[in-house]
Amino acid sequence: MKKNIKYGISLFSILLTLMLGYVAYAEDSSEATTTGDGKPSMEFKKGDDLRKMFEERKEQTAENREGFKDEVGAMRDELKTNREQYRTELRQMIEGIKVKREEFKAEMETKREEIQAKISEAKDKFKESLKNIKDENKKVSAEKIVDLITELNTKMTDNLSDKVNQIENVLVSIESRISKAKDNGIDVSSLDSKVSDAKDAIEKARDSISTQANKVYEITVTDDTTLRTEMKTLRDTFKKDIEAVRLIVKEAHTTVKNVAVALAQIPKIDDTDDVDSSTDDNSTN
Repeated sequence: MKKNIKYGISLFSILLTLMLGYVAYAEDSSEATTTGDGKPSMEFKKGDDLRKMFEERKEQTAENREGFKDEVGAMRDELKTNREQYRTELRQMIEGIKVKREEFKAEMETKREEIQAKISEAKDKFKESLKNIKDENKKVSAEKIVDLITELNTKMTDNLSDKVNQIENVLVSIESRISKAKDNGIDVSSLDSKVSDAKDAIEKARDSISTQANKVYEITVTDDTTLRTEMKTLRDTFKKDIEAVRLIVKEAHTTVKNVAVALAQIPKIDDTDDVDSSTDDNSTN
């Protein structure tokens, strides 16, 4: 019995010694391990290197992220500045066009007031010449034709003027896209001459409308024999004059259309169409 107890105590002492030795070995190994030849083991060193590399990359990633944020912020600020400048230029252009239209309209009204005296004078002369006509129905018909031509001239020149305004609106839209493209670094210099030609065509159309609006159609009748011929000549002359103005307006439309076609052929021009549509509510009508 005593022998067994002594044997158990000895076994317990051995196990306790082994456990204490293992703990001490583990503590020493956590700081540094060595190989059989006394050289440091690379096992824990590799772990430390990986941990260090991970920390360095983490810091670098954070720095890159901050740098990227700064670059994006700078790009957004530049884009905002360009967009605001673009909107300002567009508003200024629209305001300039509005001023020109108002000036043209005021000029037309002033000339019409002045021309009314000439029209009235021409009517009086025409009525006087109608005294040579014996047929009263022919007299009434002739007067109506003259009045109708005067009214048509006013109405049709007004309509053509509105048409030119619509054509100019399209050109304004085109110019706004060209301006935006320039801000985005797109080369649109090939359109400069075409835009200039379109503006000249629009001015030419307005000048022709103004000239036509100020025309006074005078006619003198000598007798019944020449009345029919004179009235036909009057109608043909008016029709020819209006058609000439229409062709000039049509030429302006074609010139602006050519600019639009050339613009559409510019590479990457569609990338500029994401502009805030709030600039489009500045109608030039």
